[in-house]
Amino acid sequence: MINIPDSAVKIIQTQSVFTEMRMQQWLQDSVFTWQWWLLVTLFITPWILWWFVVDKKRFPAIVLLGTFVLATSSWMDDLGTDLILWYYPYKLLPVYPQLVPINYAVIPVTYMLIYQYFRPWRSYIMAMAIMAALFSFVAEPALAYLGMYKVLKWQYYYSFPIYILIAISHRWIVEKVFAINRQHMM
Repeated sequence: MINIPDSAVKIIQTQSVFTEMRMQQWLQDSVFTWQWWLLVTLFITPWILWWFVVDKKRFPAIVLLGTFVLATSSWMDDLGTDLILWYYPYKLLPVYPQLVPINYAVIPVTYMLIYQYFRPWRSYIMAMAIMAALFSFVAEPALAYLGMYKVLKWQYYYSFPIYILIAISHRWIVEKVFAINRQHMM
């Protein structure tokens, strides 16, 4: 048997109680509500639309960018919920604290489409700034108004530079990966 420190046992026990509470809350307050159906729609629809418009010639680069964005937004959302900066009363899945449809569909698909359609850096940054403003000052407040996003210790304007930083850093990484790949293919 694995030796687990007493402090870790307490954390595991607390996590077990917390998981059970989240499951009960989801079953009682979330699943099959109109908010839950909106989350289902937000999870599926962007991917369907994306599949029909994605540039298959640039598919690997676009998907790589989307994967990086998905991982980053998911990680940052985990961090924010763990630090109790915000809370989601309605969830697509009961044991996952994040707003899954946003992190796994809306955000990565939006970034990928902007990456696809705004190739020069200047237009890319401008498009991302507009997207960041819409996400920060329209979408986040709208989700809060609908009761799907509860801001606890966060301000919407904190999100704005984060969206842009993700856009710039992740495009830069993708371009470096493909530049290295091109060098080694010659």
